[in-house]
Amino acid sequence: MIITIKCLSLHHRSVEEYSTMQQKKYLVYGLLMMMLVGLLASQRAMAQQAVDTLDISQLRKAMYYHYSKHNTEEFLTTIDQLKRLAQRQGNEKEYYKACGNQIIYISTNLNRSQAIELVNQLFRQAEHEGSQYGLYTAHYAMGTICAALAQLDDAISHYEDALKILKEHYPTENRSALYLATAKVERAKSNFERVKELVSLVVDDPKASLTHKLSAMSYRCLVLIDTHAPIEECDRAYAEREKIKAEYGHDDVFGNAIDFNQALLHNDFEWAQRVVDAMPEESKLSKLNNYARLYAAQGNYRKAYEYFRRYKAVSDSINIDNVRKTSLDVTMMMEKVHAENETRDLRLENQELEMARIASELQQKRMEEQALTLSMEYQQTRLHEMQAQRENDSLMADNKELQLSEYRSQMEAFENAERTRRMKWIAFWVLSIMGFAFVGFYANSRRLQLRRLKDAYDKLEETTAAKERIESELRIAREIQMAMVPHEFPKSPRLDIYASMMPAKEVGGDLYDFVPYDDQLYFCVGDVSGKGVPAALFMAMSARLFRTLSKYRLSPAQIANAMNNELVQNNDNGMFVTMFIGLLNLNTGHLVYCNCGHNPPVLAGEFIEMEANAPLGLWEGLDFVEQTIDSIRGQQFFVYSDGLTEAENLGKDQFGDDRLLTFLNEHQQLDARTLVEQLQQDVELHVNGAAPSDDLTMLCLRKK
Repeated sequence: MIITIKCLSLHHRSVEEYSTMQQKKYLVYGLLMMMLVGLLASQRAMAQQAVDTLDISQLRKAMYYHYSKHNTEEFLTTIDQLKRLAQRQGNEKEYYKACGNQIIYISTNLNRSQAIELVNQLFRQAEHEGSQYGLYTAHYAMGTICAALAQLDDAISHYEDALKILKEHYPTENRSALYLATAKVERAKSNFERVKELVSLVVDDPKASLTHKLSAMSYRCLVLIDTHAPIEECDRAYAEREKIKAEYGHDDVFGNAIDFNQALLHNDFEWAQRVVDAMPEESKLSKLNNYARLYAAQGNYRKAYEYFRRYKAVSDSINIDNVRKTSLDVTMMMEKVHAENETRDLRLENQELEMARIASELQQKRMEEQALTLSMEYQQTRLHEMQAQRENDSLMADNKELQLSEYRSQMEAFENAERTRRMKWIAFWVLSIMGFAFVGFYANSRRLQLRRLKDAYDKLEETTAAKERIESELRIAREIQMAMVPHEFPKSPRLDIYASMMPAKEVGGDLYDFVPYDDQLYFCVGDVSGKGVPAALFMAMSARLFRTLSKYRLSPAQIANAMNNELVQNNDNGMFVTMFIGLLNLNTGHLVYCNCGHNPPVLAGEFIEMEANAPLGLWEGLDFVEQTIDSIRGQQFFVYSDGLTEAENLGKDQFGDDRLLTFLNEHQQLDARTLVEQLQQDVELHVNGAAPSDDLTMLCLRKK
């Protein structure tokens, strides 16, 4: 028995040990399986990450390819794929870069209004997510759109905000693209020194790509051409650009323009002809302009005029299309805002009507409750009357007269109650009808008011659009007019010259010009009758005639005779221009001049004697007389328009001749630029905020 018990005990212990070993074995198997599954999952994740990285690189390349080829459908599809993949990976920069490229492409090639809506959505998304890179991309895209709309100050503002974000949050990010975009706008504003600074930042940046460096050198060459820099400086910049172009292996969009200007700079007309002939048909406008410049440089003015006329026709057509497209974009945006406002007003109107309906229902329910209360009170009254009747019947059964009297009283009470109930129902329906009539009258009045507001808003919208269009055209006209007078003055040891012109309106009729030829300097100052756009057009014609005639080395009187005979033609409006024309010998200081009805100049602090010639453009066949001064060497020679001496303050007190002579005598030793600028400040102090009465032009020169 004892042995049996021991055997059973041993058997039970062996069973427990076996079970424990089995559990340990299964546990080890489980751990091994979990490790194997984790290893496979990590390998799969690494493989997926590698595939995603490869997909992003491929999608980025495809995006830039379709962007350059203008494959709209393929570009938009690729952009959507790239944005989804970047969001899935949490790649913030890649996502916002794709959004920026999408907005710029849509603005340039599809719909500018849609692009503006997308960039506003991008601003809101970046602010919601707290993404500084998103805000940088939104500012960059909005700056590009503003630049395309010729809103140059707004474009610069957005580019500066984008640059500030890069400097504060992404100091290692490449800024070359942003610098080049800013340089493009600054060149459009003629801020050439700022363009040079931006170009240097890109060229000196070791992280800048060859594409960006080539574009930067292109802007440097263009600015040197714009500012009429010396040939040696232009040649150095051109040689540096050629080295970068050879290293890059391709040219950029500015290549033809730079090669053409370089050829004209060296009078290599065969090279210039090859460059123009090789320009693509897509550049028709530039091609016609370059043909005109080429033939003018060769002296073939007939062909130059023909190509320039064709160039102006194409240019005007393109400008009209651009203005129409911009106006359409603004109109569509205004219509969208108007539709949203109208929808919001209709929603408010519906809410007001719903509230009126609910109020009416509440009023009806209150009246029904009051009627029910009155009915219950009536029933209680009836019960009391019935009880009284039964009591009276039991007490006064023998008195028929009293009973009849009681019945009569009950009937009168019943009739009074019925009459009261009918009056209440009549009052209820009258109030209901009045309520519905009031709601209808209010709804109709509201609809008429909204219609009147809509008509007034449409008229205001049309007026605003027309005003903005006129202001834009006047701004463009002012820029064109200011570009017609020289802003770069020669720095010579023999001559100190400076001039300025301030139109009284957006455009004006004053002009000044100077043309150096070898050892001689032609110069003029003119004042067209009237102000505004007509005077500006007459001024443009006069300035072009002076510059053209001075090329033939005519005397001042001959130039005046030729200009007068030309301006008289088809001058039905009777416009004219007063002008002082001078020819200065830069070696001897000898001055030959012809004054055509203009204010007498000031030489060494005194007005010079003038021949009484008529203004230009009044009568044909006049013979203008010229005069001479042996030498003005070392003396201050000052020519001006009557907008200087006739400048009035709020008290109608003019600046006058005496103030002018006093100022010039007290500042004889100043250089030309400083004298003109200080005199301008003195006039502004005298005017003291009063509106300008006329255009103001000043020219000062000194033969050293």
